[in-house]
Amino acid sequence: MSPSAIFSKEATMERSVRLPERAHYFFALLPNPIAAAAADHMACALRNWFDLSGNPRGIGKYHVTLWGWPERREPDSQELALMHCAAGRVRQDGFKLRLDEVATFAQGSEKPALVMTGQDSVIGADRLHDALDRELRVGGFRGRRSPCHPHLTLLYARFRTKAFRVRPLGWRVADFALIRSVPHQPYEILGRWPLANR
Repeated sequence: MSPSAIFSKEATMERSVRLPERAHYFFALLPNPIAAAAADHMACALRNWFDLSGNPRGIGKYHVTLWGWPERREPDSQELALMHCAAGRVRQDGFKLRLDEVATFAQGSEKPALVMTGQDSVIGADRLHDALDRELRVGGFRGRRSPCHPHLTLLYARFRTKAFRVRPLGWRVADFALIRSVPHQPYEILGRWPLANR
């Protein structure tokens, strides 16, 4: 076999090998079963109404991100321990979360996220984000700040819309979780922490 043929074969093999996708780590609010089912119903209804190609995220994937690990690499064991310790120091009462608007978050993506969000009704999530960020920095985290725009992603599609009101989706938030997310796999819950007066 000629050197050029060998090179071509190796190049083809390299293209066919998919590197494992990096896991993402984030603190989040997880809806109760009733709210998760309502989110899935909303995603399916909007998908049909706007004739979108994207699939609903599905039961088990709906969440509201509070704080995301901002580095391009995965956290090491010490950084994960710091995240657990910071979460354990957070002191906040449980609260009612209410999402009553649908909007698209582009974030430079080819397929924007179709999300449910809110205005004053997501203040509790904003405060929990601030508390987590504060405790992480007290614990020694020096990375860049993780922005917070509380929302629940329904699906991804080549579609954009101005925000519009919908039937509210809400639940009583009693705790928050640290999640490890790998694309196309179920979430791995690394820890859950209760809120006070839940």
